[in-house]
Amino acid sequence: MFHTKANILRRLPQVCFPASFGKAHSSRLVLGIETSCDDTGAAVLDETGQILGESLHSQKEVHLRTGGIIPTVAQQLHRENIERVVHEALQRSNVDAGQLSAVATTVKPGLALSLGIGLEFSQRFVRKHNKPFIPIHHMEAHALTVRMLQPVAFPFLVLLVSGGHSLLAVARGVDDFLLLGHTLDEAPGDTLDKVLSGGVASNQYIRKTLSIVTETTGLHLLCPPAKFCTDNGVMIAWNGVERLREGKGILPPDVDVFYEPKAPLGADITAEVEAAAIKLPSVRMKILN
Repeated sequence: MFHTKANILRRLPQVCFPASFGKAHSSRLVLGIETSCDDTGAAVLDETGQILGESLHSQKEVHLRTGGIIPTVAQQLHRENIERVVHEALQRSNVDAGQLSAVATTVKPGLALSLGIGLEFSQRFVRKHNKPFIPIHHMEAHALTVRMLQPVAFPFLVLLVSGGHSLLAVARGVDDFLLLGHTLDEAPGDTLDKVLSGGVASNQYIRKTLSIVTETTGLHLLCPPAKFCTDNGVMIAWNGVERLREGKGILPPDVDVFYEPKAPLGADITAEVEAAAIKLPSVRMKILN
């Protein structure tokens, strides 16, 4: 049922559930599940973005010993921990499965073997408890996390910098993105991880650089806290909340969903951007620490 070559999700039938579907609290609740790479994450959010409970299992120490992420090892660690992580998130939120309004899970992009564990678990879960399922695009979830913390209206410019992806896009809606640019070869995030001392240091460097650029160009820079910039169940649950609000991408529990290891972010207009040859002001950088 779970194939590496995915069918396009937009071909799947979608349904709009009434607000009362699965509703036991005064606010609808979404369980988010994340297994796209090497973090097993789960969280429960209400529709205001309040985090009711979360749990995260990191595989970092294991992969550091092997010099990198081995997909089969990551898969096995997800398999060993996902049930516990989801149970902890529900327990910490004081919510049982029957009170959930929907389950949102990362289905693209990511490591195929890792995505498969999260999707397989989620499909069993929603069928057992008869809950709507919301497939989530991992990079869209990262892009919209800031809206959980700040009143950011569409459209806005978003820069996603990580080991696997570095993308510049315009977010025009919950499921509406325009890709403006991306790296030609290796993602800067991956390079920074090799040159600096890892995630936090890389993040600080990038933020300082961006603050100089935005101050020069008159833009307003908003960055989520570092804990929400790494993979986690919170951002997946929040993306589910945003989709649930608008009735977008909500599937009945009996629909087969397939994961997609590679998936573009929105409509690619990079060729048009390149052809426009937009001139930008030069910015002088001096970052000491």
